[in-house]
Amino acid sequence: MNILKKSTVVAIFATSFIFASSSKAASLDVNVDVSIPDVLILYAYTDIDLSFAPGEFTKLLDSSCSSEDCASALTATQSGTITSSVVDLDIASDLSATGTSASITLQNSWAVRALGYGTFNASIADKASETAVSNLDITPSTGTPSMVATTGDVSFDIDLTSSDLDDGTVTANYTITVTGS
Repeated sequence: MNILKKSTVVAIFATSFIFASSSKAASLDVNVDVSIPDVLILYAYTDIDLSFAPGEFTKLLDSSCSSEDCASALTATQSGTITSSVVDLDIASDLSATGTSASITLQNSWAVRALGYGTFNASIADKASETAVSNLDITPSTGTPSMVATTGDVSFDIDLTSSDLDDGTVTANYTITVTGS
């Protein structure tokens, strides 16, 4: 066979391979399973310092007070008898506190994000708060978590007659627990 015939045969085979591979197709089904772990993230402030203006608390004790410097006149005429150089005008009978406790709500003080859970349950437990602190509560206590954070509140009452207030500070310590299911 001469070189021209050999070249022609090689060219025909090469052309047939090029056209044969482009005229055929292959397909394959692929299934990919991605396992995502259950993730639960709790966000909360670990230190909160609250300072209230005096007027905020005077309103709790006397509803007629509206500022920090509250003056409340006693309008009833008093009379008393002098006994051993002492006059008792009995001011205690004119005092009536409108409140002996303050309710505090810490709005948006915690949040939860989750993946892989259908619901969450939130709870709060007292962790050595002073005795002036009571009725510790958390909201919401249940919810549907997602990657968009669900925020919540913590609330408690402060007993304004407590001896814990003698130093001007009341301490609330608590633990927030969120579980997913």
